[in-house]
Amino acid sequence: MSRLEQLPIAALASAVTKREIAAVEVTGYFLDRIARFDRELSGYIHVADEAALAQARRLDARLAAGETVGPLAGVPLSVKDIVAVAGMPNTGASHSRLDRRPAQDAPVVRRLSDAGAIIIGKANCHELAFGGPSFDLPFPPARNPWNPEMFPGGSSSGSGVTVAGGLCLGSVATDTAGSIRLPATMCGMVGLKPGFGMVPVEGIDALAQSMDHCGPIAARVDDCHRLYAAMSVSESRPMPVGDRPSFAGMRLGISACQWGLGASLRPEMAMAMQNALDLFDHNGGEIVKLELPPLETFHAPGAVVMMAEIAAHYGAEVRGNFSAFGEMFRGRALVGESLAAADIVAARTLRDVLRRLVDASLATVDAILLPGALAPAGPLKTVDKFYFLEEPIPNILANLTGHPALAFPFGKAGNGMPLGLQILGARGGENRLFDIAARFERLDGNPVGLPPRYFS
Repeated sequence: MSRLEQLPIAALASAVTKREIAAVEVTGYFLDRIARFDRELSGYIHVADEAALAQARRLDARLAAGETVGPLAGVPLSVKDIVAVAGMPNTGASHSRLDRRPAQDAPVVRRLSDAGAIIIGKANCHELAFGGPSFDLPFPPARNPWNPEMFPGGSSSGSGVTVAGGLCLGSVATDTAGSIRLPATMCGMVGLKPGFGMVPVEGIDALAQSMDHCGPIAARVDDCHRLYAAMSVSESRPMPVGDRPSFAGMRLGISACQWGLGASLRPEMAMAMQNALDLFDHNGGEIVKLELPPLETFHAPGAVVMMAEIAAHYGAEVRGNFSAFGEMFRGRALVGESLAAADIVAARTLRDVLRRLVDASLATVDAILLPGALAPAGPLKTVDKFYFLEEPIPNILANLTGHPALAFPFGKAGNGMPLGLQILGARGGENRLFDIAARFERLDGNPVGLPPRYFS
């Protein structure tokens, strides 16, 4: 069985469960790909060769004994390096955490391992999920498999890169202002930020506690759904979309004011949005214009709440041990200290108002469509320290309100880099988002595909 990196998760897990291929063989295959390609991509901070092979051997022994194993049998996963995995480094890509090795798994990792997944290593990330991409950290920044000179998105950069490079089949990532969905968009992958509280965040470094989420990145909608089903505290089961998918009976909401973005939304992203709407309309769906405020109305309170919580969490440590952190992280982490208390209270009050407004809009549609980013991936070395504050980013809305949002690839830029969109759903509506995205995936006549550099 060759080209394991191109297999859907369900197919690989089935082959391992039926003992058509050993989990040890699968693990060795992906470890070999990591050895061949990750020097260029820097997707991993730590590759768990011995631990992953030992985990795979235990799984094979259980199968040989006739035991029933989980639905992710033998599936190799990376885990963002702010998520605890017992015995493995948990550095957060920071000089301040180089010696940290947790004694036990985070609950989300335990759920995936119980489902049969193999934890193959710790994925690179921006420093403590906030300071990057930086070149003054203990590890070089991850690079986009579509073009290693381009930004792969962040902060779960290595999660997007390890999946897009075929160095695993899925990854555990986190998202405070788009850190799952931006790497998914920039790397041409699928990423879910679940609703608040749907995936446990214990054992994961906090950033902005009221906006932190944990979720999966994978290459396909069904793959992402299967990972979410194992990670989630709720019942979730992937369902086939059928041989003749359509959007009949579905309603997709769009912003009547186009989120007030104007020229901030680059032409290629605007075209991807329009092409998706055309596909939805031509296949039986109904497009509904919603009276939603400009994106800046969500971005401003989201940025205030996030920066205030980050400063409260990390400010004292950064000031007490300044040189242990990268220049980008320490600069960002202290910004929130300058915020007035009245402004923080106002931002939290506005969040409640906006959450109710989004709830009311979602009561009339199946999902709301947003761009996955304002622009395609640009050069890695030119990413501005405060890019996420300079323009209203489409991702922070779902973190502020706590609604689930799913990013999926749709179209390419003129330079060949992938484009992506996201759909926002009602609380508890993750399965509906997967269903809609699966239909887009099936009906897209010109799919993004996988980076040819690593999937030739």
